[in-house]
Amino acid sequence: MTTEDLKAPFGVIDMGSNGIRFGIVTALSRHLPVAYEERAPISLLEALDDQYRIPSEVMDQVITSFLRFKALCQDARVEPNNVRVIATEATRIASNSKDFIQRIHDATGWSVTLLSKQEEALISASGIVGSFHEVNGLTMDLGGGSVEISYVMTSNDPLEPHIRVSPNPVSLPYGAAALKKRLAICTSNEEIESLYQEIVSKLTTALELAQLPPSLSTKDGYKVYMSGGGFRCLGYLSMAVKAQDSLAPRKRPNRKQVYPIPIINGYTMTTDELRYLSEFYSRKDPQVLMKKLKVFRISKRRASMIPASCFLMCAILQVFQIRQAYFSEGGVRQGFCYQLLPIKEKRKDPLLEGVKAYTSQSHYALDSLEFDSIFAILANALPEIYLSPTHPLQLHRLLPAAIHLSNLTSHYPKETRAFVSFHMPLASGPLANVPGLTHRERAILSILLTYRQGGSVPDPIFYSVQGLVGRKGISVCKYVGRLMELVFAVSPLQPGIGLIKSGLSFTTIQDDSTLPIEEEEEDSSSNSEDDEDDNEGDNISVKEVEQVDDYPTMQLRITLPQTHSPLIDSPAVMAVIESLDKKVNTKKFDMDEDRRRLNCPNLFSIDIVRK
Repeated sequence: MTTEDLKAPFGVIDMGSNGIRFGIVTALSRHLPVAYEERAPISLLEALDDQYRIPSEVMDQVITSFLRFKALCQDARVEPNNVRVIATEATRIASNSKDFIQRIHDATGWSVTLLSKQEEALISASGIVGSFHEVNGLTMDLGGGSVEISYVMTSNDPLEPHIRVSPNPVSLPYGAAALKKRLAICTSNEEIESLYQEIVSKLTTALELAQLPPSLSTKDGYKVYMSGGGFRCLGYLSMAVKAQDSLAPRKRPNRKQVYPIPIINGYTMTTDELRYLSEFYSRKDPQVLMKKLKVFRISKRRASMIPASCFLMCAILQVFQIRQAYFSEGGVRQGFCYQLLPIKEKRKDPLLEGVKAYTSQSHYALDSLEFDSIFAILANALPEIYLSPTHPLQLHRLLPAAIHLSNLTSHYPKETRAFVSFHMPLASGPLANVPGLTHRERAILSILLTYRQGGSVPDPIFYSVQGLVGRKGISVCKYVGRLMELVFAVSPLQPGIGLIKSGLSFTTIQDDSTLPIEEEEEDSSSNSEDDEDDNEGDNISVKEVEQVDDYPTMQLRITLPQTHSPLIDSPAVMAVIESLDKKVNTKKFDMDEDRRRLNCPNLFSIDIVRK
């Protein structure tokens, strides 16, 4: 595959086994910006006849789709030689593959690169890396014709390779469409069990060949990053199940019960959730699911493949000890683009690059001096542990992102500022397509921005999003967001800089013995299950997310300047300062999606003195 002369904008076609994906990439930047993408619902694998030939009429459909994309590329000013076509399993096994590739070339002038199994596994893993900030775990890509298994380790240490992958990535012929066919011809439970044991055997061999580094595993098992349509449909199904608390989503779902972030990238499941879901659906009738399963982003054809995907997942869980599954939108197209990036670009954070690209279009974006001033003020008002890269809230990444975004809605009508800010990182906001975020991280960023602009918003999903953050996480977000509100209140046109010039200063006093964690007394009218933590954030256990040592308590002393200052002593600003402790510790809006009290602890106290 020649890539040396490829320049943006360029087109990429992923001719997969279960569909053909087209994309126009605008720049070789870490957040992989795409101007346009679409999918042609052509399943080459299902179209193969008994002699494994691609029928002529299907070839015609493919070529028509290619010619449509060629016209779109012309509209986007993509040069004809700046389009790459990549083919995978179905084209690889087709007996008339050469004729098919030649017809495409004759009609479009484009050459088709047919990936080997090992190349497909590597490029799939690269697509997963491209959709996250850091990846350290197994990677699995379930397409229509095959499943690719590898591992990935990333490092930002300049003395180490940025990305390490398995020297022996494995591609197995158990894609969702292929496995659906195999299951359909089984006539007895014995044949189904024989197929299952065949898959387990192949997966066991794949595990041995992968040579997994011991550092990837914990006592609870491996993280696994899943991509491909076969796995992604399990993620969407899980969202529907989670929202309705039922393994079988209702035909007419309650609109009040919706998962708050319907984005597949960054969605997570525990191994127990994967197992329960897979066991429940692995023996379902595909035809019944086609007719009755009504789930967002799952088509009828995809619904018919769910039993096959779950059948495979049961075997995977038997062979691999998995503790957490992360779903990725990254595929062959994203992997191809990621591999084109220079190493310096690969090491960047896709979230921060995406946020900076978005804010650069606004007249209200902060300049570098304002950003640095605000970051210094807020970092000085937090215990160091909160900005550690290992802290579960990930504020070392999310706080800079929040600061970059903190002024974008300040010119909106007052009642809309928090509302618009709340939605920015969510599925309904302009950052929905920015990679590098788990759902919990999206929720944390959303709550930070909400409290920066005043607090709770009248939105049905507000409490559901809070539920993803966790009790102690909400307390921290509220504190940081309210401090940002104060920074902008003092000097809205020179935020940060104005506060420093005003003479107002922050002093932190960290003393756990003098600042006990206070939790609101239990409301006798609330649900008896309040003591259970339903706000674990992406279903990670409370022990992992909210260990006491990760959330030290602290007192903040705000020292007012000795001399009178209009910037500080005006009634509007003093009202913000004097109410800060109360607003940071209020529990009025601390509820989950079921309106049950979260009992968030008081981690921070604030007092005010004058020099």
